[in-house]
This record gives sequence, C-alpha cells and structure tokens, in this order.
Amino acid sequence: MNAHLDTVDPAAIAEVHRAEPDNSAVRAAPLALNRQLSVEQAFRRIAANCREQIAANHPAVARGNAPEALHQMRVGLRRLRSALKLFSPLLELPAALRADLRWLGEQLGAARDWDVLAASTLPRVAEDLPDDMELVLVRLAAETRANELRATAAEAVSTERYAELMRNLGSWLHDAAWRSHCSAVQRNALARPTRRFADEVLEQSRKRLLKRGRKLRGAGADAKCDRMRHRVRIAAKRARYAAEFFQSLYPKRQVHGYIESLSRLQDELGWLNDTAVADGLLKKLQHGEARLDGSAAFMRGYLASSQHGGGGKLRKAWRSVKAARAPA
Repeated sequence: MNAHLDTVDPAAIAEVHRAEPDNSAVRAAPLALNRQLSVEQAFRRIAANCREQIAANHPAVARGNAPEALHQMRVGLRRLRSALKLFSPLLELPAALRADLRWLGEQLGAARDWDVLAASTLPRVAEDLPDDMELVLVRLAAETRANELRATAAEAVSTERYAELMRNLGSWLHDAAWRSHCSAVQRNALARPTRRFADEVLEQSRKRLLKRGRKLRGAGADAKCDRMRHRVRIAAKRARYAAEFFQSLYPKRQVHGYIESLSRLQDELGWLNDTAVADGLLKKLQHGEARLDGSAAFMRGYLASSQHGGGGKLRKAWRSVKAARAPA
C-alpha cells in the first residue's frame, strides 16, 4: 500500500459509501400529442416540454448540491437540442439562442462527467474491488472535483445570461418567431399532419443508426473505435428521443419495444463511453496531484481491461435494435 493512503481520513472514507439520495430532480413530464396537430403545433409542445424540464430542475441546480437534478436539467437540454435537430429542415433557431444553449450545455456537462465518474463508474469498479484503498482515494478526489464543478454550474444558472436564455427561448416558442424566416415550402411542411412527419423522422433516425452501427462488429478498444461507438451512441439517443417525442401517436405495443431496444443499446454503449471519459478525467487527476499518480494509473488500467469483457452484451443489444421496427 502507498504511504500516502495512511493519511486518508476514515470519516471521509465512510462518506464515500454513504451518499444521500437526491430527491429534488424532475424528470420530463408525459408528452401527449394527437393526430390532429400540425407539425408546427407538435414542435411547440415538444420544445415547451423540454424547456419545462430544464426550468423545473433550476432551483436544485442553483443550490449546487443536487447531482441528479443537474443530470435531469442536462437531459432536458439534450432533449431540446435533439428536437431542434429533428425539426431543423423546417425552422431555425436564432444563432444567439443556439450559442447560449451550447454555453449552458458546457456548464452542466463538465460537472456531470465528474459526477458519473464518482457516483457511477468508480462504484461499479468497487463491486469487483470492495474496500480497495486506492479506489477510495481516487473516488474522494473525483467527488471533490464534482462538487467544485457543481458549484460552478450553480453560479452559471444564477446569472443573467441563463435568465435571458430562458426568457428568449420562451418568447421564441410563444411567438413562433421562426415564421418570419420560413419559406413557402417550409410553411406548407409545418402545416402538414404531424403523424406523417413522425413516420418519416422515425424511419430516418433508424436508418442513420443502422448505418453508423455497421462498424460495431469487430471494433477494438482504441481511440478511433471509441469515437465510432460514441457516434453510434448519439444516433441511438436521438432515435430514442424521437420515438419518445412521438410515442403517443402510435399503439403502445409498437413503440414500447422499439424504445426498450434503443435504451438497452444506449446502456451498453454508455458504459463504454463512461470508461473512455473516465480515462481522460483520471489522467487529469494523475497530472494534477502527485499523490494520486499511482492510484489513478491503476484505475485507468483496470477500466481499460474491463472494456474487453462486455462485447457479448453489446452484440446482443445491437441484434435487438436491428430486429426492432420503427413505429408506423
């Protein structure tokens, strides 16, 4: 055992294993669409639903001590950006709003990465290495960094820039401000029945996912394969968000199985992505604190070796997605 491990406060070690539940997080409210809605009306409901999820988690995120609320606020933001991507051929978000949404994502994303490392990735390792002191030391450092970045995110969502972003987004949706920039073709498309549009985007998102996923078979653990899997994971996430946005337009038996298959694929790819992100964060701990060099290096090696054991689950999840049909 390294000498510096003897200096770890026993109370701090106990705290690592006694995380308080975060009950302040707000998930997305159920979204109900109907076939009488136009594409434009559906977009306004979807985008407003995403905005409400962001706003509902704001009080807890502003306190700086609610990692799950921060996660749900980020989910709301990612759902919104996915919705904007889906509808982008028909309407365009102003550049200033787009920049502010990107800024908010950056503020939340940094804290979330460290939260995942401290509260998900390392605890999963702990199942194989119970009571390992090297792991405890690294997890304490990761939790400290996560706390610092959650405080930074709290400051960001307490600024006038955040308040103005939410006001401007609300006004843009309420006033349907995109209409002044729409062509006649786009206006006609926005007036179409939403079910036809949903059929098209669900099929397109599925085809995009299948195309990106062709390279999953035989992929290794190098950086290039990590980037490829990341692209597949993003495609799976966008396909799932699209299915969730429009699921009320389809029979439950059709859409439920499709969403479940996408979720399973996301889970498997998510773990691989978490280990790739963890490697970069652990490298920062190595370079930032000399006392963590050996412990962080050990964790990086352990996570790298663990990537080779989950291929069977990923292949099974991918076969399930290939077999599933988009609702129609």
